[in-house]
Amino acid sequence: MNKTIIRRYFSEDTYEAIKNDFRFLIEKIIRSGFEYDLQIRNNYFNLYYKGSSLGKVSYNKNLKQYRIEIHTKFINDKIRNGFKSEQSGNYWIFKLPPSQLHPLFSSRNLASMSQKVKEVNFQEEISFEQMLMTDNLNRKDLIIVDRQIVDTTDRTKMDLLALKQKKNHDYSFCIIEVKLGNNPELKEYVIGQLNSYIQRISRNFEQYKKCYELNLKQKQGLELVDRNLEINIVPGVIGIVVVGGYSGIAEKSIKELKSKSPSIKVIHLKNVIDFSKIV
Repeated sequence: MNKTIIRRYFSEDTYEAIKNDFRFLIEKIIRSGFEYDLQIRNNYFNLYYKGSSLGKVSYNKNLKQYRIEIHTKFINDKIRNGFKSEQSGNYWIFKLPPSQLHPLFSSRNLASMSQKVKEVNFQEEISFEQMLMTDNLNRKDLIIVDRQIVDTTDRTKMDLLALKQKKNHDYSFCIIEVKLGNNPELKEYVIGQLNSYIQRISRNFEQYKKCYELNLKQKQGLELVDRNLEINIVPGVIGIVVVGGYSGIAEKSIKELKSKSPSIKVIHLKNVIDFSKIV
């Protein structure tokens, strides 16, 4: 039996607990227009804000409590002192029953933590990645299913993983590497990145298929993804580079990139002010 190399879904017990106990947080995520984001990992989830991981949440079914890890940079004294917690390295660890989840993730506390993310952890490329996710919601032809993807065969991270519709309910994997136009990696390094990611998924297609079909099913149950979508993941992996802004530098880099790898797929998004699009 093949060893599981990628697991981005909950066990049934954890899924039911998360579904019941975090309904309030999921509603906040949806109301935010997905400025907040919940991504399922190996039987836990990460809560993101503007692309930065705000916290890691796991469930202990025996104790019927949650372990929540939040970086010390994002927690003020009032939040820390309001709940039983302990410090472990750079993280504050909270072990809470379901009744204390809403107070910890209250709108006021989330606003405080989010402000600290913006102050101490702003990364322009990560923010661009987040905008790509929020600006491509509610599409049927392209569904972004995960961010910062790793498996046990390689710890390098793919930026975004999407499903691109082929026909009707059939979708294929689409790896999206996100680069700003002034990133020097755009000239050549991204070629090797993208090719290695395509090979990784292609070699382990059945495991990726199983993982993300279940991932999506659970997100549909949590109402984070349209329940009406029917998805069958089929073979065929593509990769694209999405480049943002910095047109003067980016155009030169893209030209150099295409000269080295003519088949590489690149989309360049420009922040052009077009008066014909005034609404």
